[in-house]
Amino acid sequence: MAGIGMYGVYYSKATVENGVVTGYTGVKTMGKAISASFEPNTPDDNPLYANNAVAENDSSGASGGTLTITLDRLTMDAAADMYGLEVEEVEVTVGEGPGTQETGKALKFTGLEQSAPVGVAFIKQNQEDGVRNHEVVLYRRATFSMPGEEAQTMGESIEWQTPELEASVMGLEGDGTHAWYEKVKFDTQAAAIAYITNYFAAPVGG
Repeated sequence: MAGIGMYGVYYSKATVENGVVTGYTGVKTMGKAISASFEPNTPDDNPLYANNAVAENDSSGASGGTLTITLDRLTMDAAADMYGLEVEEVEVTVGEGPGTQETGKALKFTGLEQSAPVGVAFIKQNQEDGVRNHEVVLYRRATFSMPGEEAQTMGESIEWQTPELEASVMGLEGDGTHAWYEKVKFDTQAAAIAYITNYFAAPVGG
């Protein structure tokens, strides 16, 4: 099965009680998808050394990892929602004399922001034996670091600058009853979208 495309990056703010996700607040989109990659943790990431050798490994280290997502843009509304900000209206006077009033929108980061824990999902488009399918890739709980910023002057051709977001994905929670990571394959994109929507609408484990 070979991947041939990617569609949508969906998220939902998670409700966490006693270190375990108990529900979500409804599905939203971050922006249009360009790429995604995931680097899993392994037991080797958290060994216990004794007598100058590895004596024990944390089995929960085999879950979770780092998710990197590239979007066409992180929407202002999504950024405000994820980082606990408000989209503010700002006004500026343009021109001399009385000038003209123009209105813009602003996100103002103070440095105290922290990404809410969120569930994250996207749809990977595959081809298998000449037949295309749509695979939901879903992470139960992730926390995003602040998005980077990049800009470049225009030359003879445009070089697109696209935001890259990095998240720490939580692995094993509680007694490990519920999966921290899912891959679910459907024949249609509509079914894949419906699965994501329903997952973030239902109580965890429901």
